[in-house]
Amino acid sequence: MAEQVIIFSRSLPFHHVGGMEVVAWDMANVLVKKGYDVKVVTTPFSSRNTQSIPNGIELIIPSDVSSGKYSHRWWEETERIIQTFNPIDVKAVVSISAAGFRTLKFKKQFPNSTFIMQAHGTSWAEFCSKWKRLAIKPCLSSLKNVIGFFNDALYYNKFDAIVAIGSAVEESMRSMPTKLIIDLKKIKKIENGIDNIVFNDSIMLRDTLREEHKIPHDSLVLLSISRLHEEKGVDNNIYAFKEILKMHGNSYYLVCGEGRERNSLESLVKKEGLSERVIFLGAKTKSELAELMACADVFIFLTKRIEGLPLNILEAMSAGLPIVISDHLPFECNENVRKVHSANYGEAASAVVELLKKGQLLSRRAYIPYENTLEYSINQYIKLFDKEKISHNI
Repeated sequence: MAEQVIIFSRSLPFHHVGGMEVVAWDMANVLVKKGYDVKVVTTPFSSRNTQSIPNGIELIIPSDVSSGKYSHRWWEETERIIQTFNPIDVKAVVSISAAGFRTLKFKKQFPNSTFIMQAHGTSWAEFCSKWKRLAIKPCLSSLKNVIGFFNDALYYNKFDAIVAIGSAVEESMRSMPTKLIIDLKKIKKIENGIDNIVFNDSIMLRDTLREEHKIPHDSLVLLSISRLHEEKGVDNNIYAFKEILKMHGNSYYLVCGEGRERNSLESLVKKEGLSERVIFLGAKTKSELAELMACADVFIFLTKRIEGLPLNILEAMSAGLPIVISDHLPFECNENVRKVHSANYGEAASAVVELLKKGQLLSRRAYIPYENTLEYSINQYIKLFDKEKISHNI
């Protein structure tokens, strides 16, 4: 009988496409391929979003639970569900962010199972990120992060290992005040990994996709992929694109993603007179996103938020796309990477044009580190499944 891995995640790509959701689902898929019996506990989602579920993955969806959110009912149900498993069969329990916190109540019943938290950020870093913007709504919502900090203090050290998905998350965990509530020896950095087979540097579909979107073959095409939320800085991308048009008139901007700010962003595009050059594509599947990478010349992500290790940037690197990103993101500048202040639109535009002049847009070669491939990442998690080695190292 295959060893079981139980994953708790409040949302998956079926709910909406975000980094945390993609990482959780990718993990489930690869673990199945490696022979594990994977159970994923999540909240309800619309049936129209259902994708094919690979053999070996069982979705467990408790009833009367709010979609994509933590709730009193979610905590009750996760406590109930963890008790339905035979401890002998369970190799690991993985909590995506806080989703599996309440399962720790029954950890002693699973003496041979490794309980792992996958941390995509910290409550303190999120609090700081919201106050950095000095906007009323984010600042008010930061109260949740204060509560989250004290909640984290109750649960962090009950896990066998806490995985930081990137250097920024690890640094936040090892810094004040979070280091006061966590056993630093339990922190393991396993950076996000992406499927470098799907996201590759082929541009075979480039001309076909440009024809499909009515974009001239010789145009400069920018691409962004993110939730259309205020903190993701799509408005910054739009203002920067307006500056790019002044320098390179034959340019287009493809906006991938959905979110609550879509209407206001479309209004902004109309107000700035960019409607014929900015194309909103909505949410796309992983394979569709990979194809759009081939269509684009530059990836732009002027996020206002303190991010962990954004998957969209790793995907662009795997596709060989040059990138222009916010200067607070945890990536080093090189011949393919330009970093600018998220609100310095002129500097962002100049960075794009500089890449164009240096010929970086003409040659496409993946430049993603092996440590950020999905295969490498999941193999590191599997090493954590050995509880005896974890205990010895700690």
